Amino acid sequence: MKKISLIILLFSLFQTTVVASSSLPGTTPDPKANEVMIPLVGTSKLISLADYLNLTPQAYKQLTGKKLKLGQKIDLGVSKHFIKKMIRKDGTVDVQQMKKKGFFSGWQWHWGGFALGFFFSFLGVIATLFFNDDYKWDRFWSALHTAVWLGLIIGIIASVVAGGTY
Repeated sequence: MKKISLIILLFSLFQTTVVASSSLPGTTPDPKANEVMIPLVGTSKLISLADYLNLTPQAYKQLTGKKLKLGQKIDLGVSKHFIKKMIRKDGTVDVQQMKKKGFFSGWQWHWGGFALGFFFSFLGVIATLFFNDDYKWDRFWSALHTAVWLGLIIGIIASVVAGGTY
């Protein structure tokens, strides 16, 4: 009988400790997708993640008055794909992972990334991944865009120089 009483006492103590620790004021639950706001690209407006997932190029034009170019439409689709991965099945958002990936700041041009992409092409893109600061993703995307354009230009020049007679 003493063993059963001791087990019940320990179980109730454990349960009380777990319930008390889960309701501490310092612990905040993860926000829902409609509570997290991100900047709308090209404007100073903020939009919730839930609304961003439903955003189409036509809806973007209605919100901003600007038409999306082909590259911006592709960027919109890719970012929607990555945001879907950040939202859990219960509707909450992994904010720490989004901060790590750079979703809240918006993308800005970075001259260091441009120089790395221009002078080192795809090796510069790989090198940008080793930097760990607030400008990491700006530098990475600048380097990637520059390396892709440089690769296309070199490919066009090489095909013209080769003659390409049929």
